[in-house]
Amino acid sequence: MKKNFVILASCLLAIFATTFVTSCDKAHSTSKGYTQGLFTVDRNFLRPENSDTFYTVKKDEVASFGLKDGDRAIITLGYDIDNTIGAIGARWFIKSVEEKIPVYALSADADVDKEAFSSAIAGVGPMPLYGSHWMWKGFQNIYVGYYSNGSFGNFKMTPTGMSGDTICLNLYSQIPAGDEPVKQLLTFDIKSVASMLSEEDAARLGKLDSVYTKITTKVEFFNNTGSTIKKTSISGGKYKRTF
Repeated sequence: MKKNFVILASCLLAIFATTFVTSCDKAHSTSKGYTQGLFTVDRNFLRPENSDTFYTVKKDEVASFGLKDGDRAIITLGYDIDNTIGAIGARWFIKSVEEKIPVYALSADADVDKEAFSSAIAGVGPMPLYGSHWMWKGFQNIYVGYYSNGSFGNFKMTPTGMSGDTICLNLYSQIPAGDEPVKQLLTFDIKSVASMLSEEDAARLGKLDSVYTKITTKVEFFNNTGSTIKKTSISGGKYKRTF
């Protein structure tokens, strides 16, 4: 039986790990370990989500893993630390790339084919380390679960206006029918949102140092007798405006 995403998530969220020390070679006084998370590629620097730091890796490593400047991906980073020098001298290297996260542009609401993009998701998050949805550096992220034939769905996000200090967004889904549970992190670049708002709303946004976002989408709620589709709004926290 199909289940709501809160239950569905329990079998889908074993991807992330925090930093672990895996060994310590006393003879050579070195420590080894790894950390896993969502990173944005900036040349040969990997910038972790929700953090103003970076990790430096070799340039040829970035290319060898099929990464390029601007890519967002779930990456496992390994490290070697000379204990006589400390963490400041750590050597970081890419162990593996678990998943590339595509970045989608916003769409104008009038340009979305509402009949084609009429599917419902099973719910949102929480995603380990990050939660169900968050904003970072002008990117709106939302972690969704749904049922399909095993393939990823297509998604569009549209701004519908400002409500006070809140950007109101619609999420439309086009999901192939099926019974296989799928989880997906969706990232939308909303830095162009002002150009898609009315003059009044764009002016209001321009005066704000921080904003909220509210995402409205169709969610299918499952129970023992069937399911019900409802429009559901997901209200996020307060974000520093970086766009």
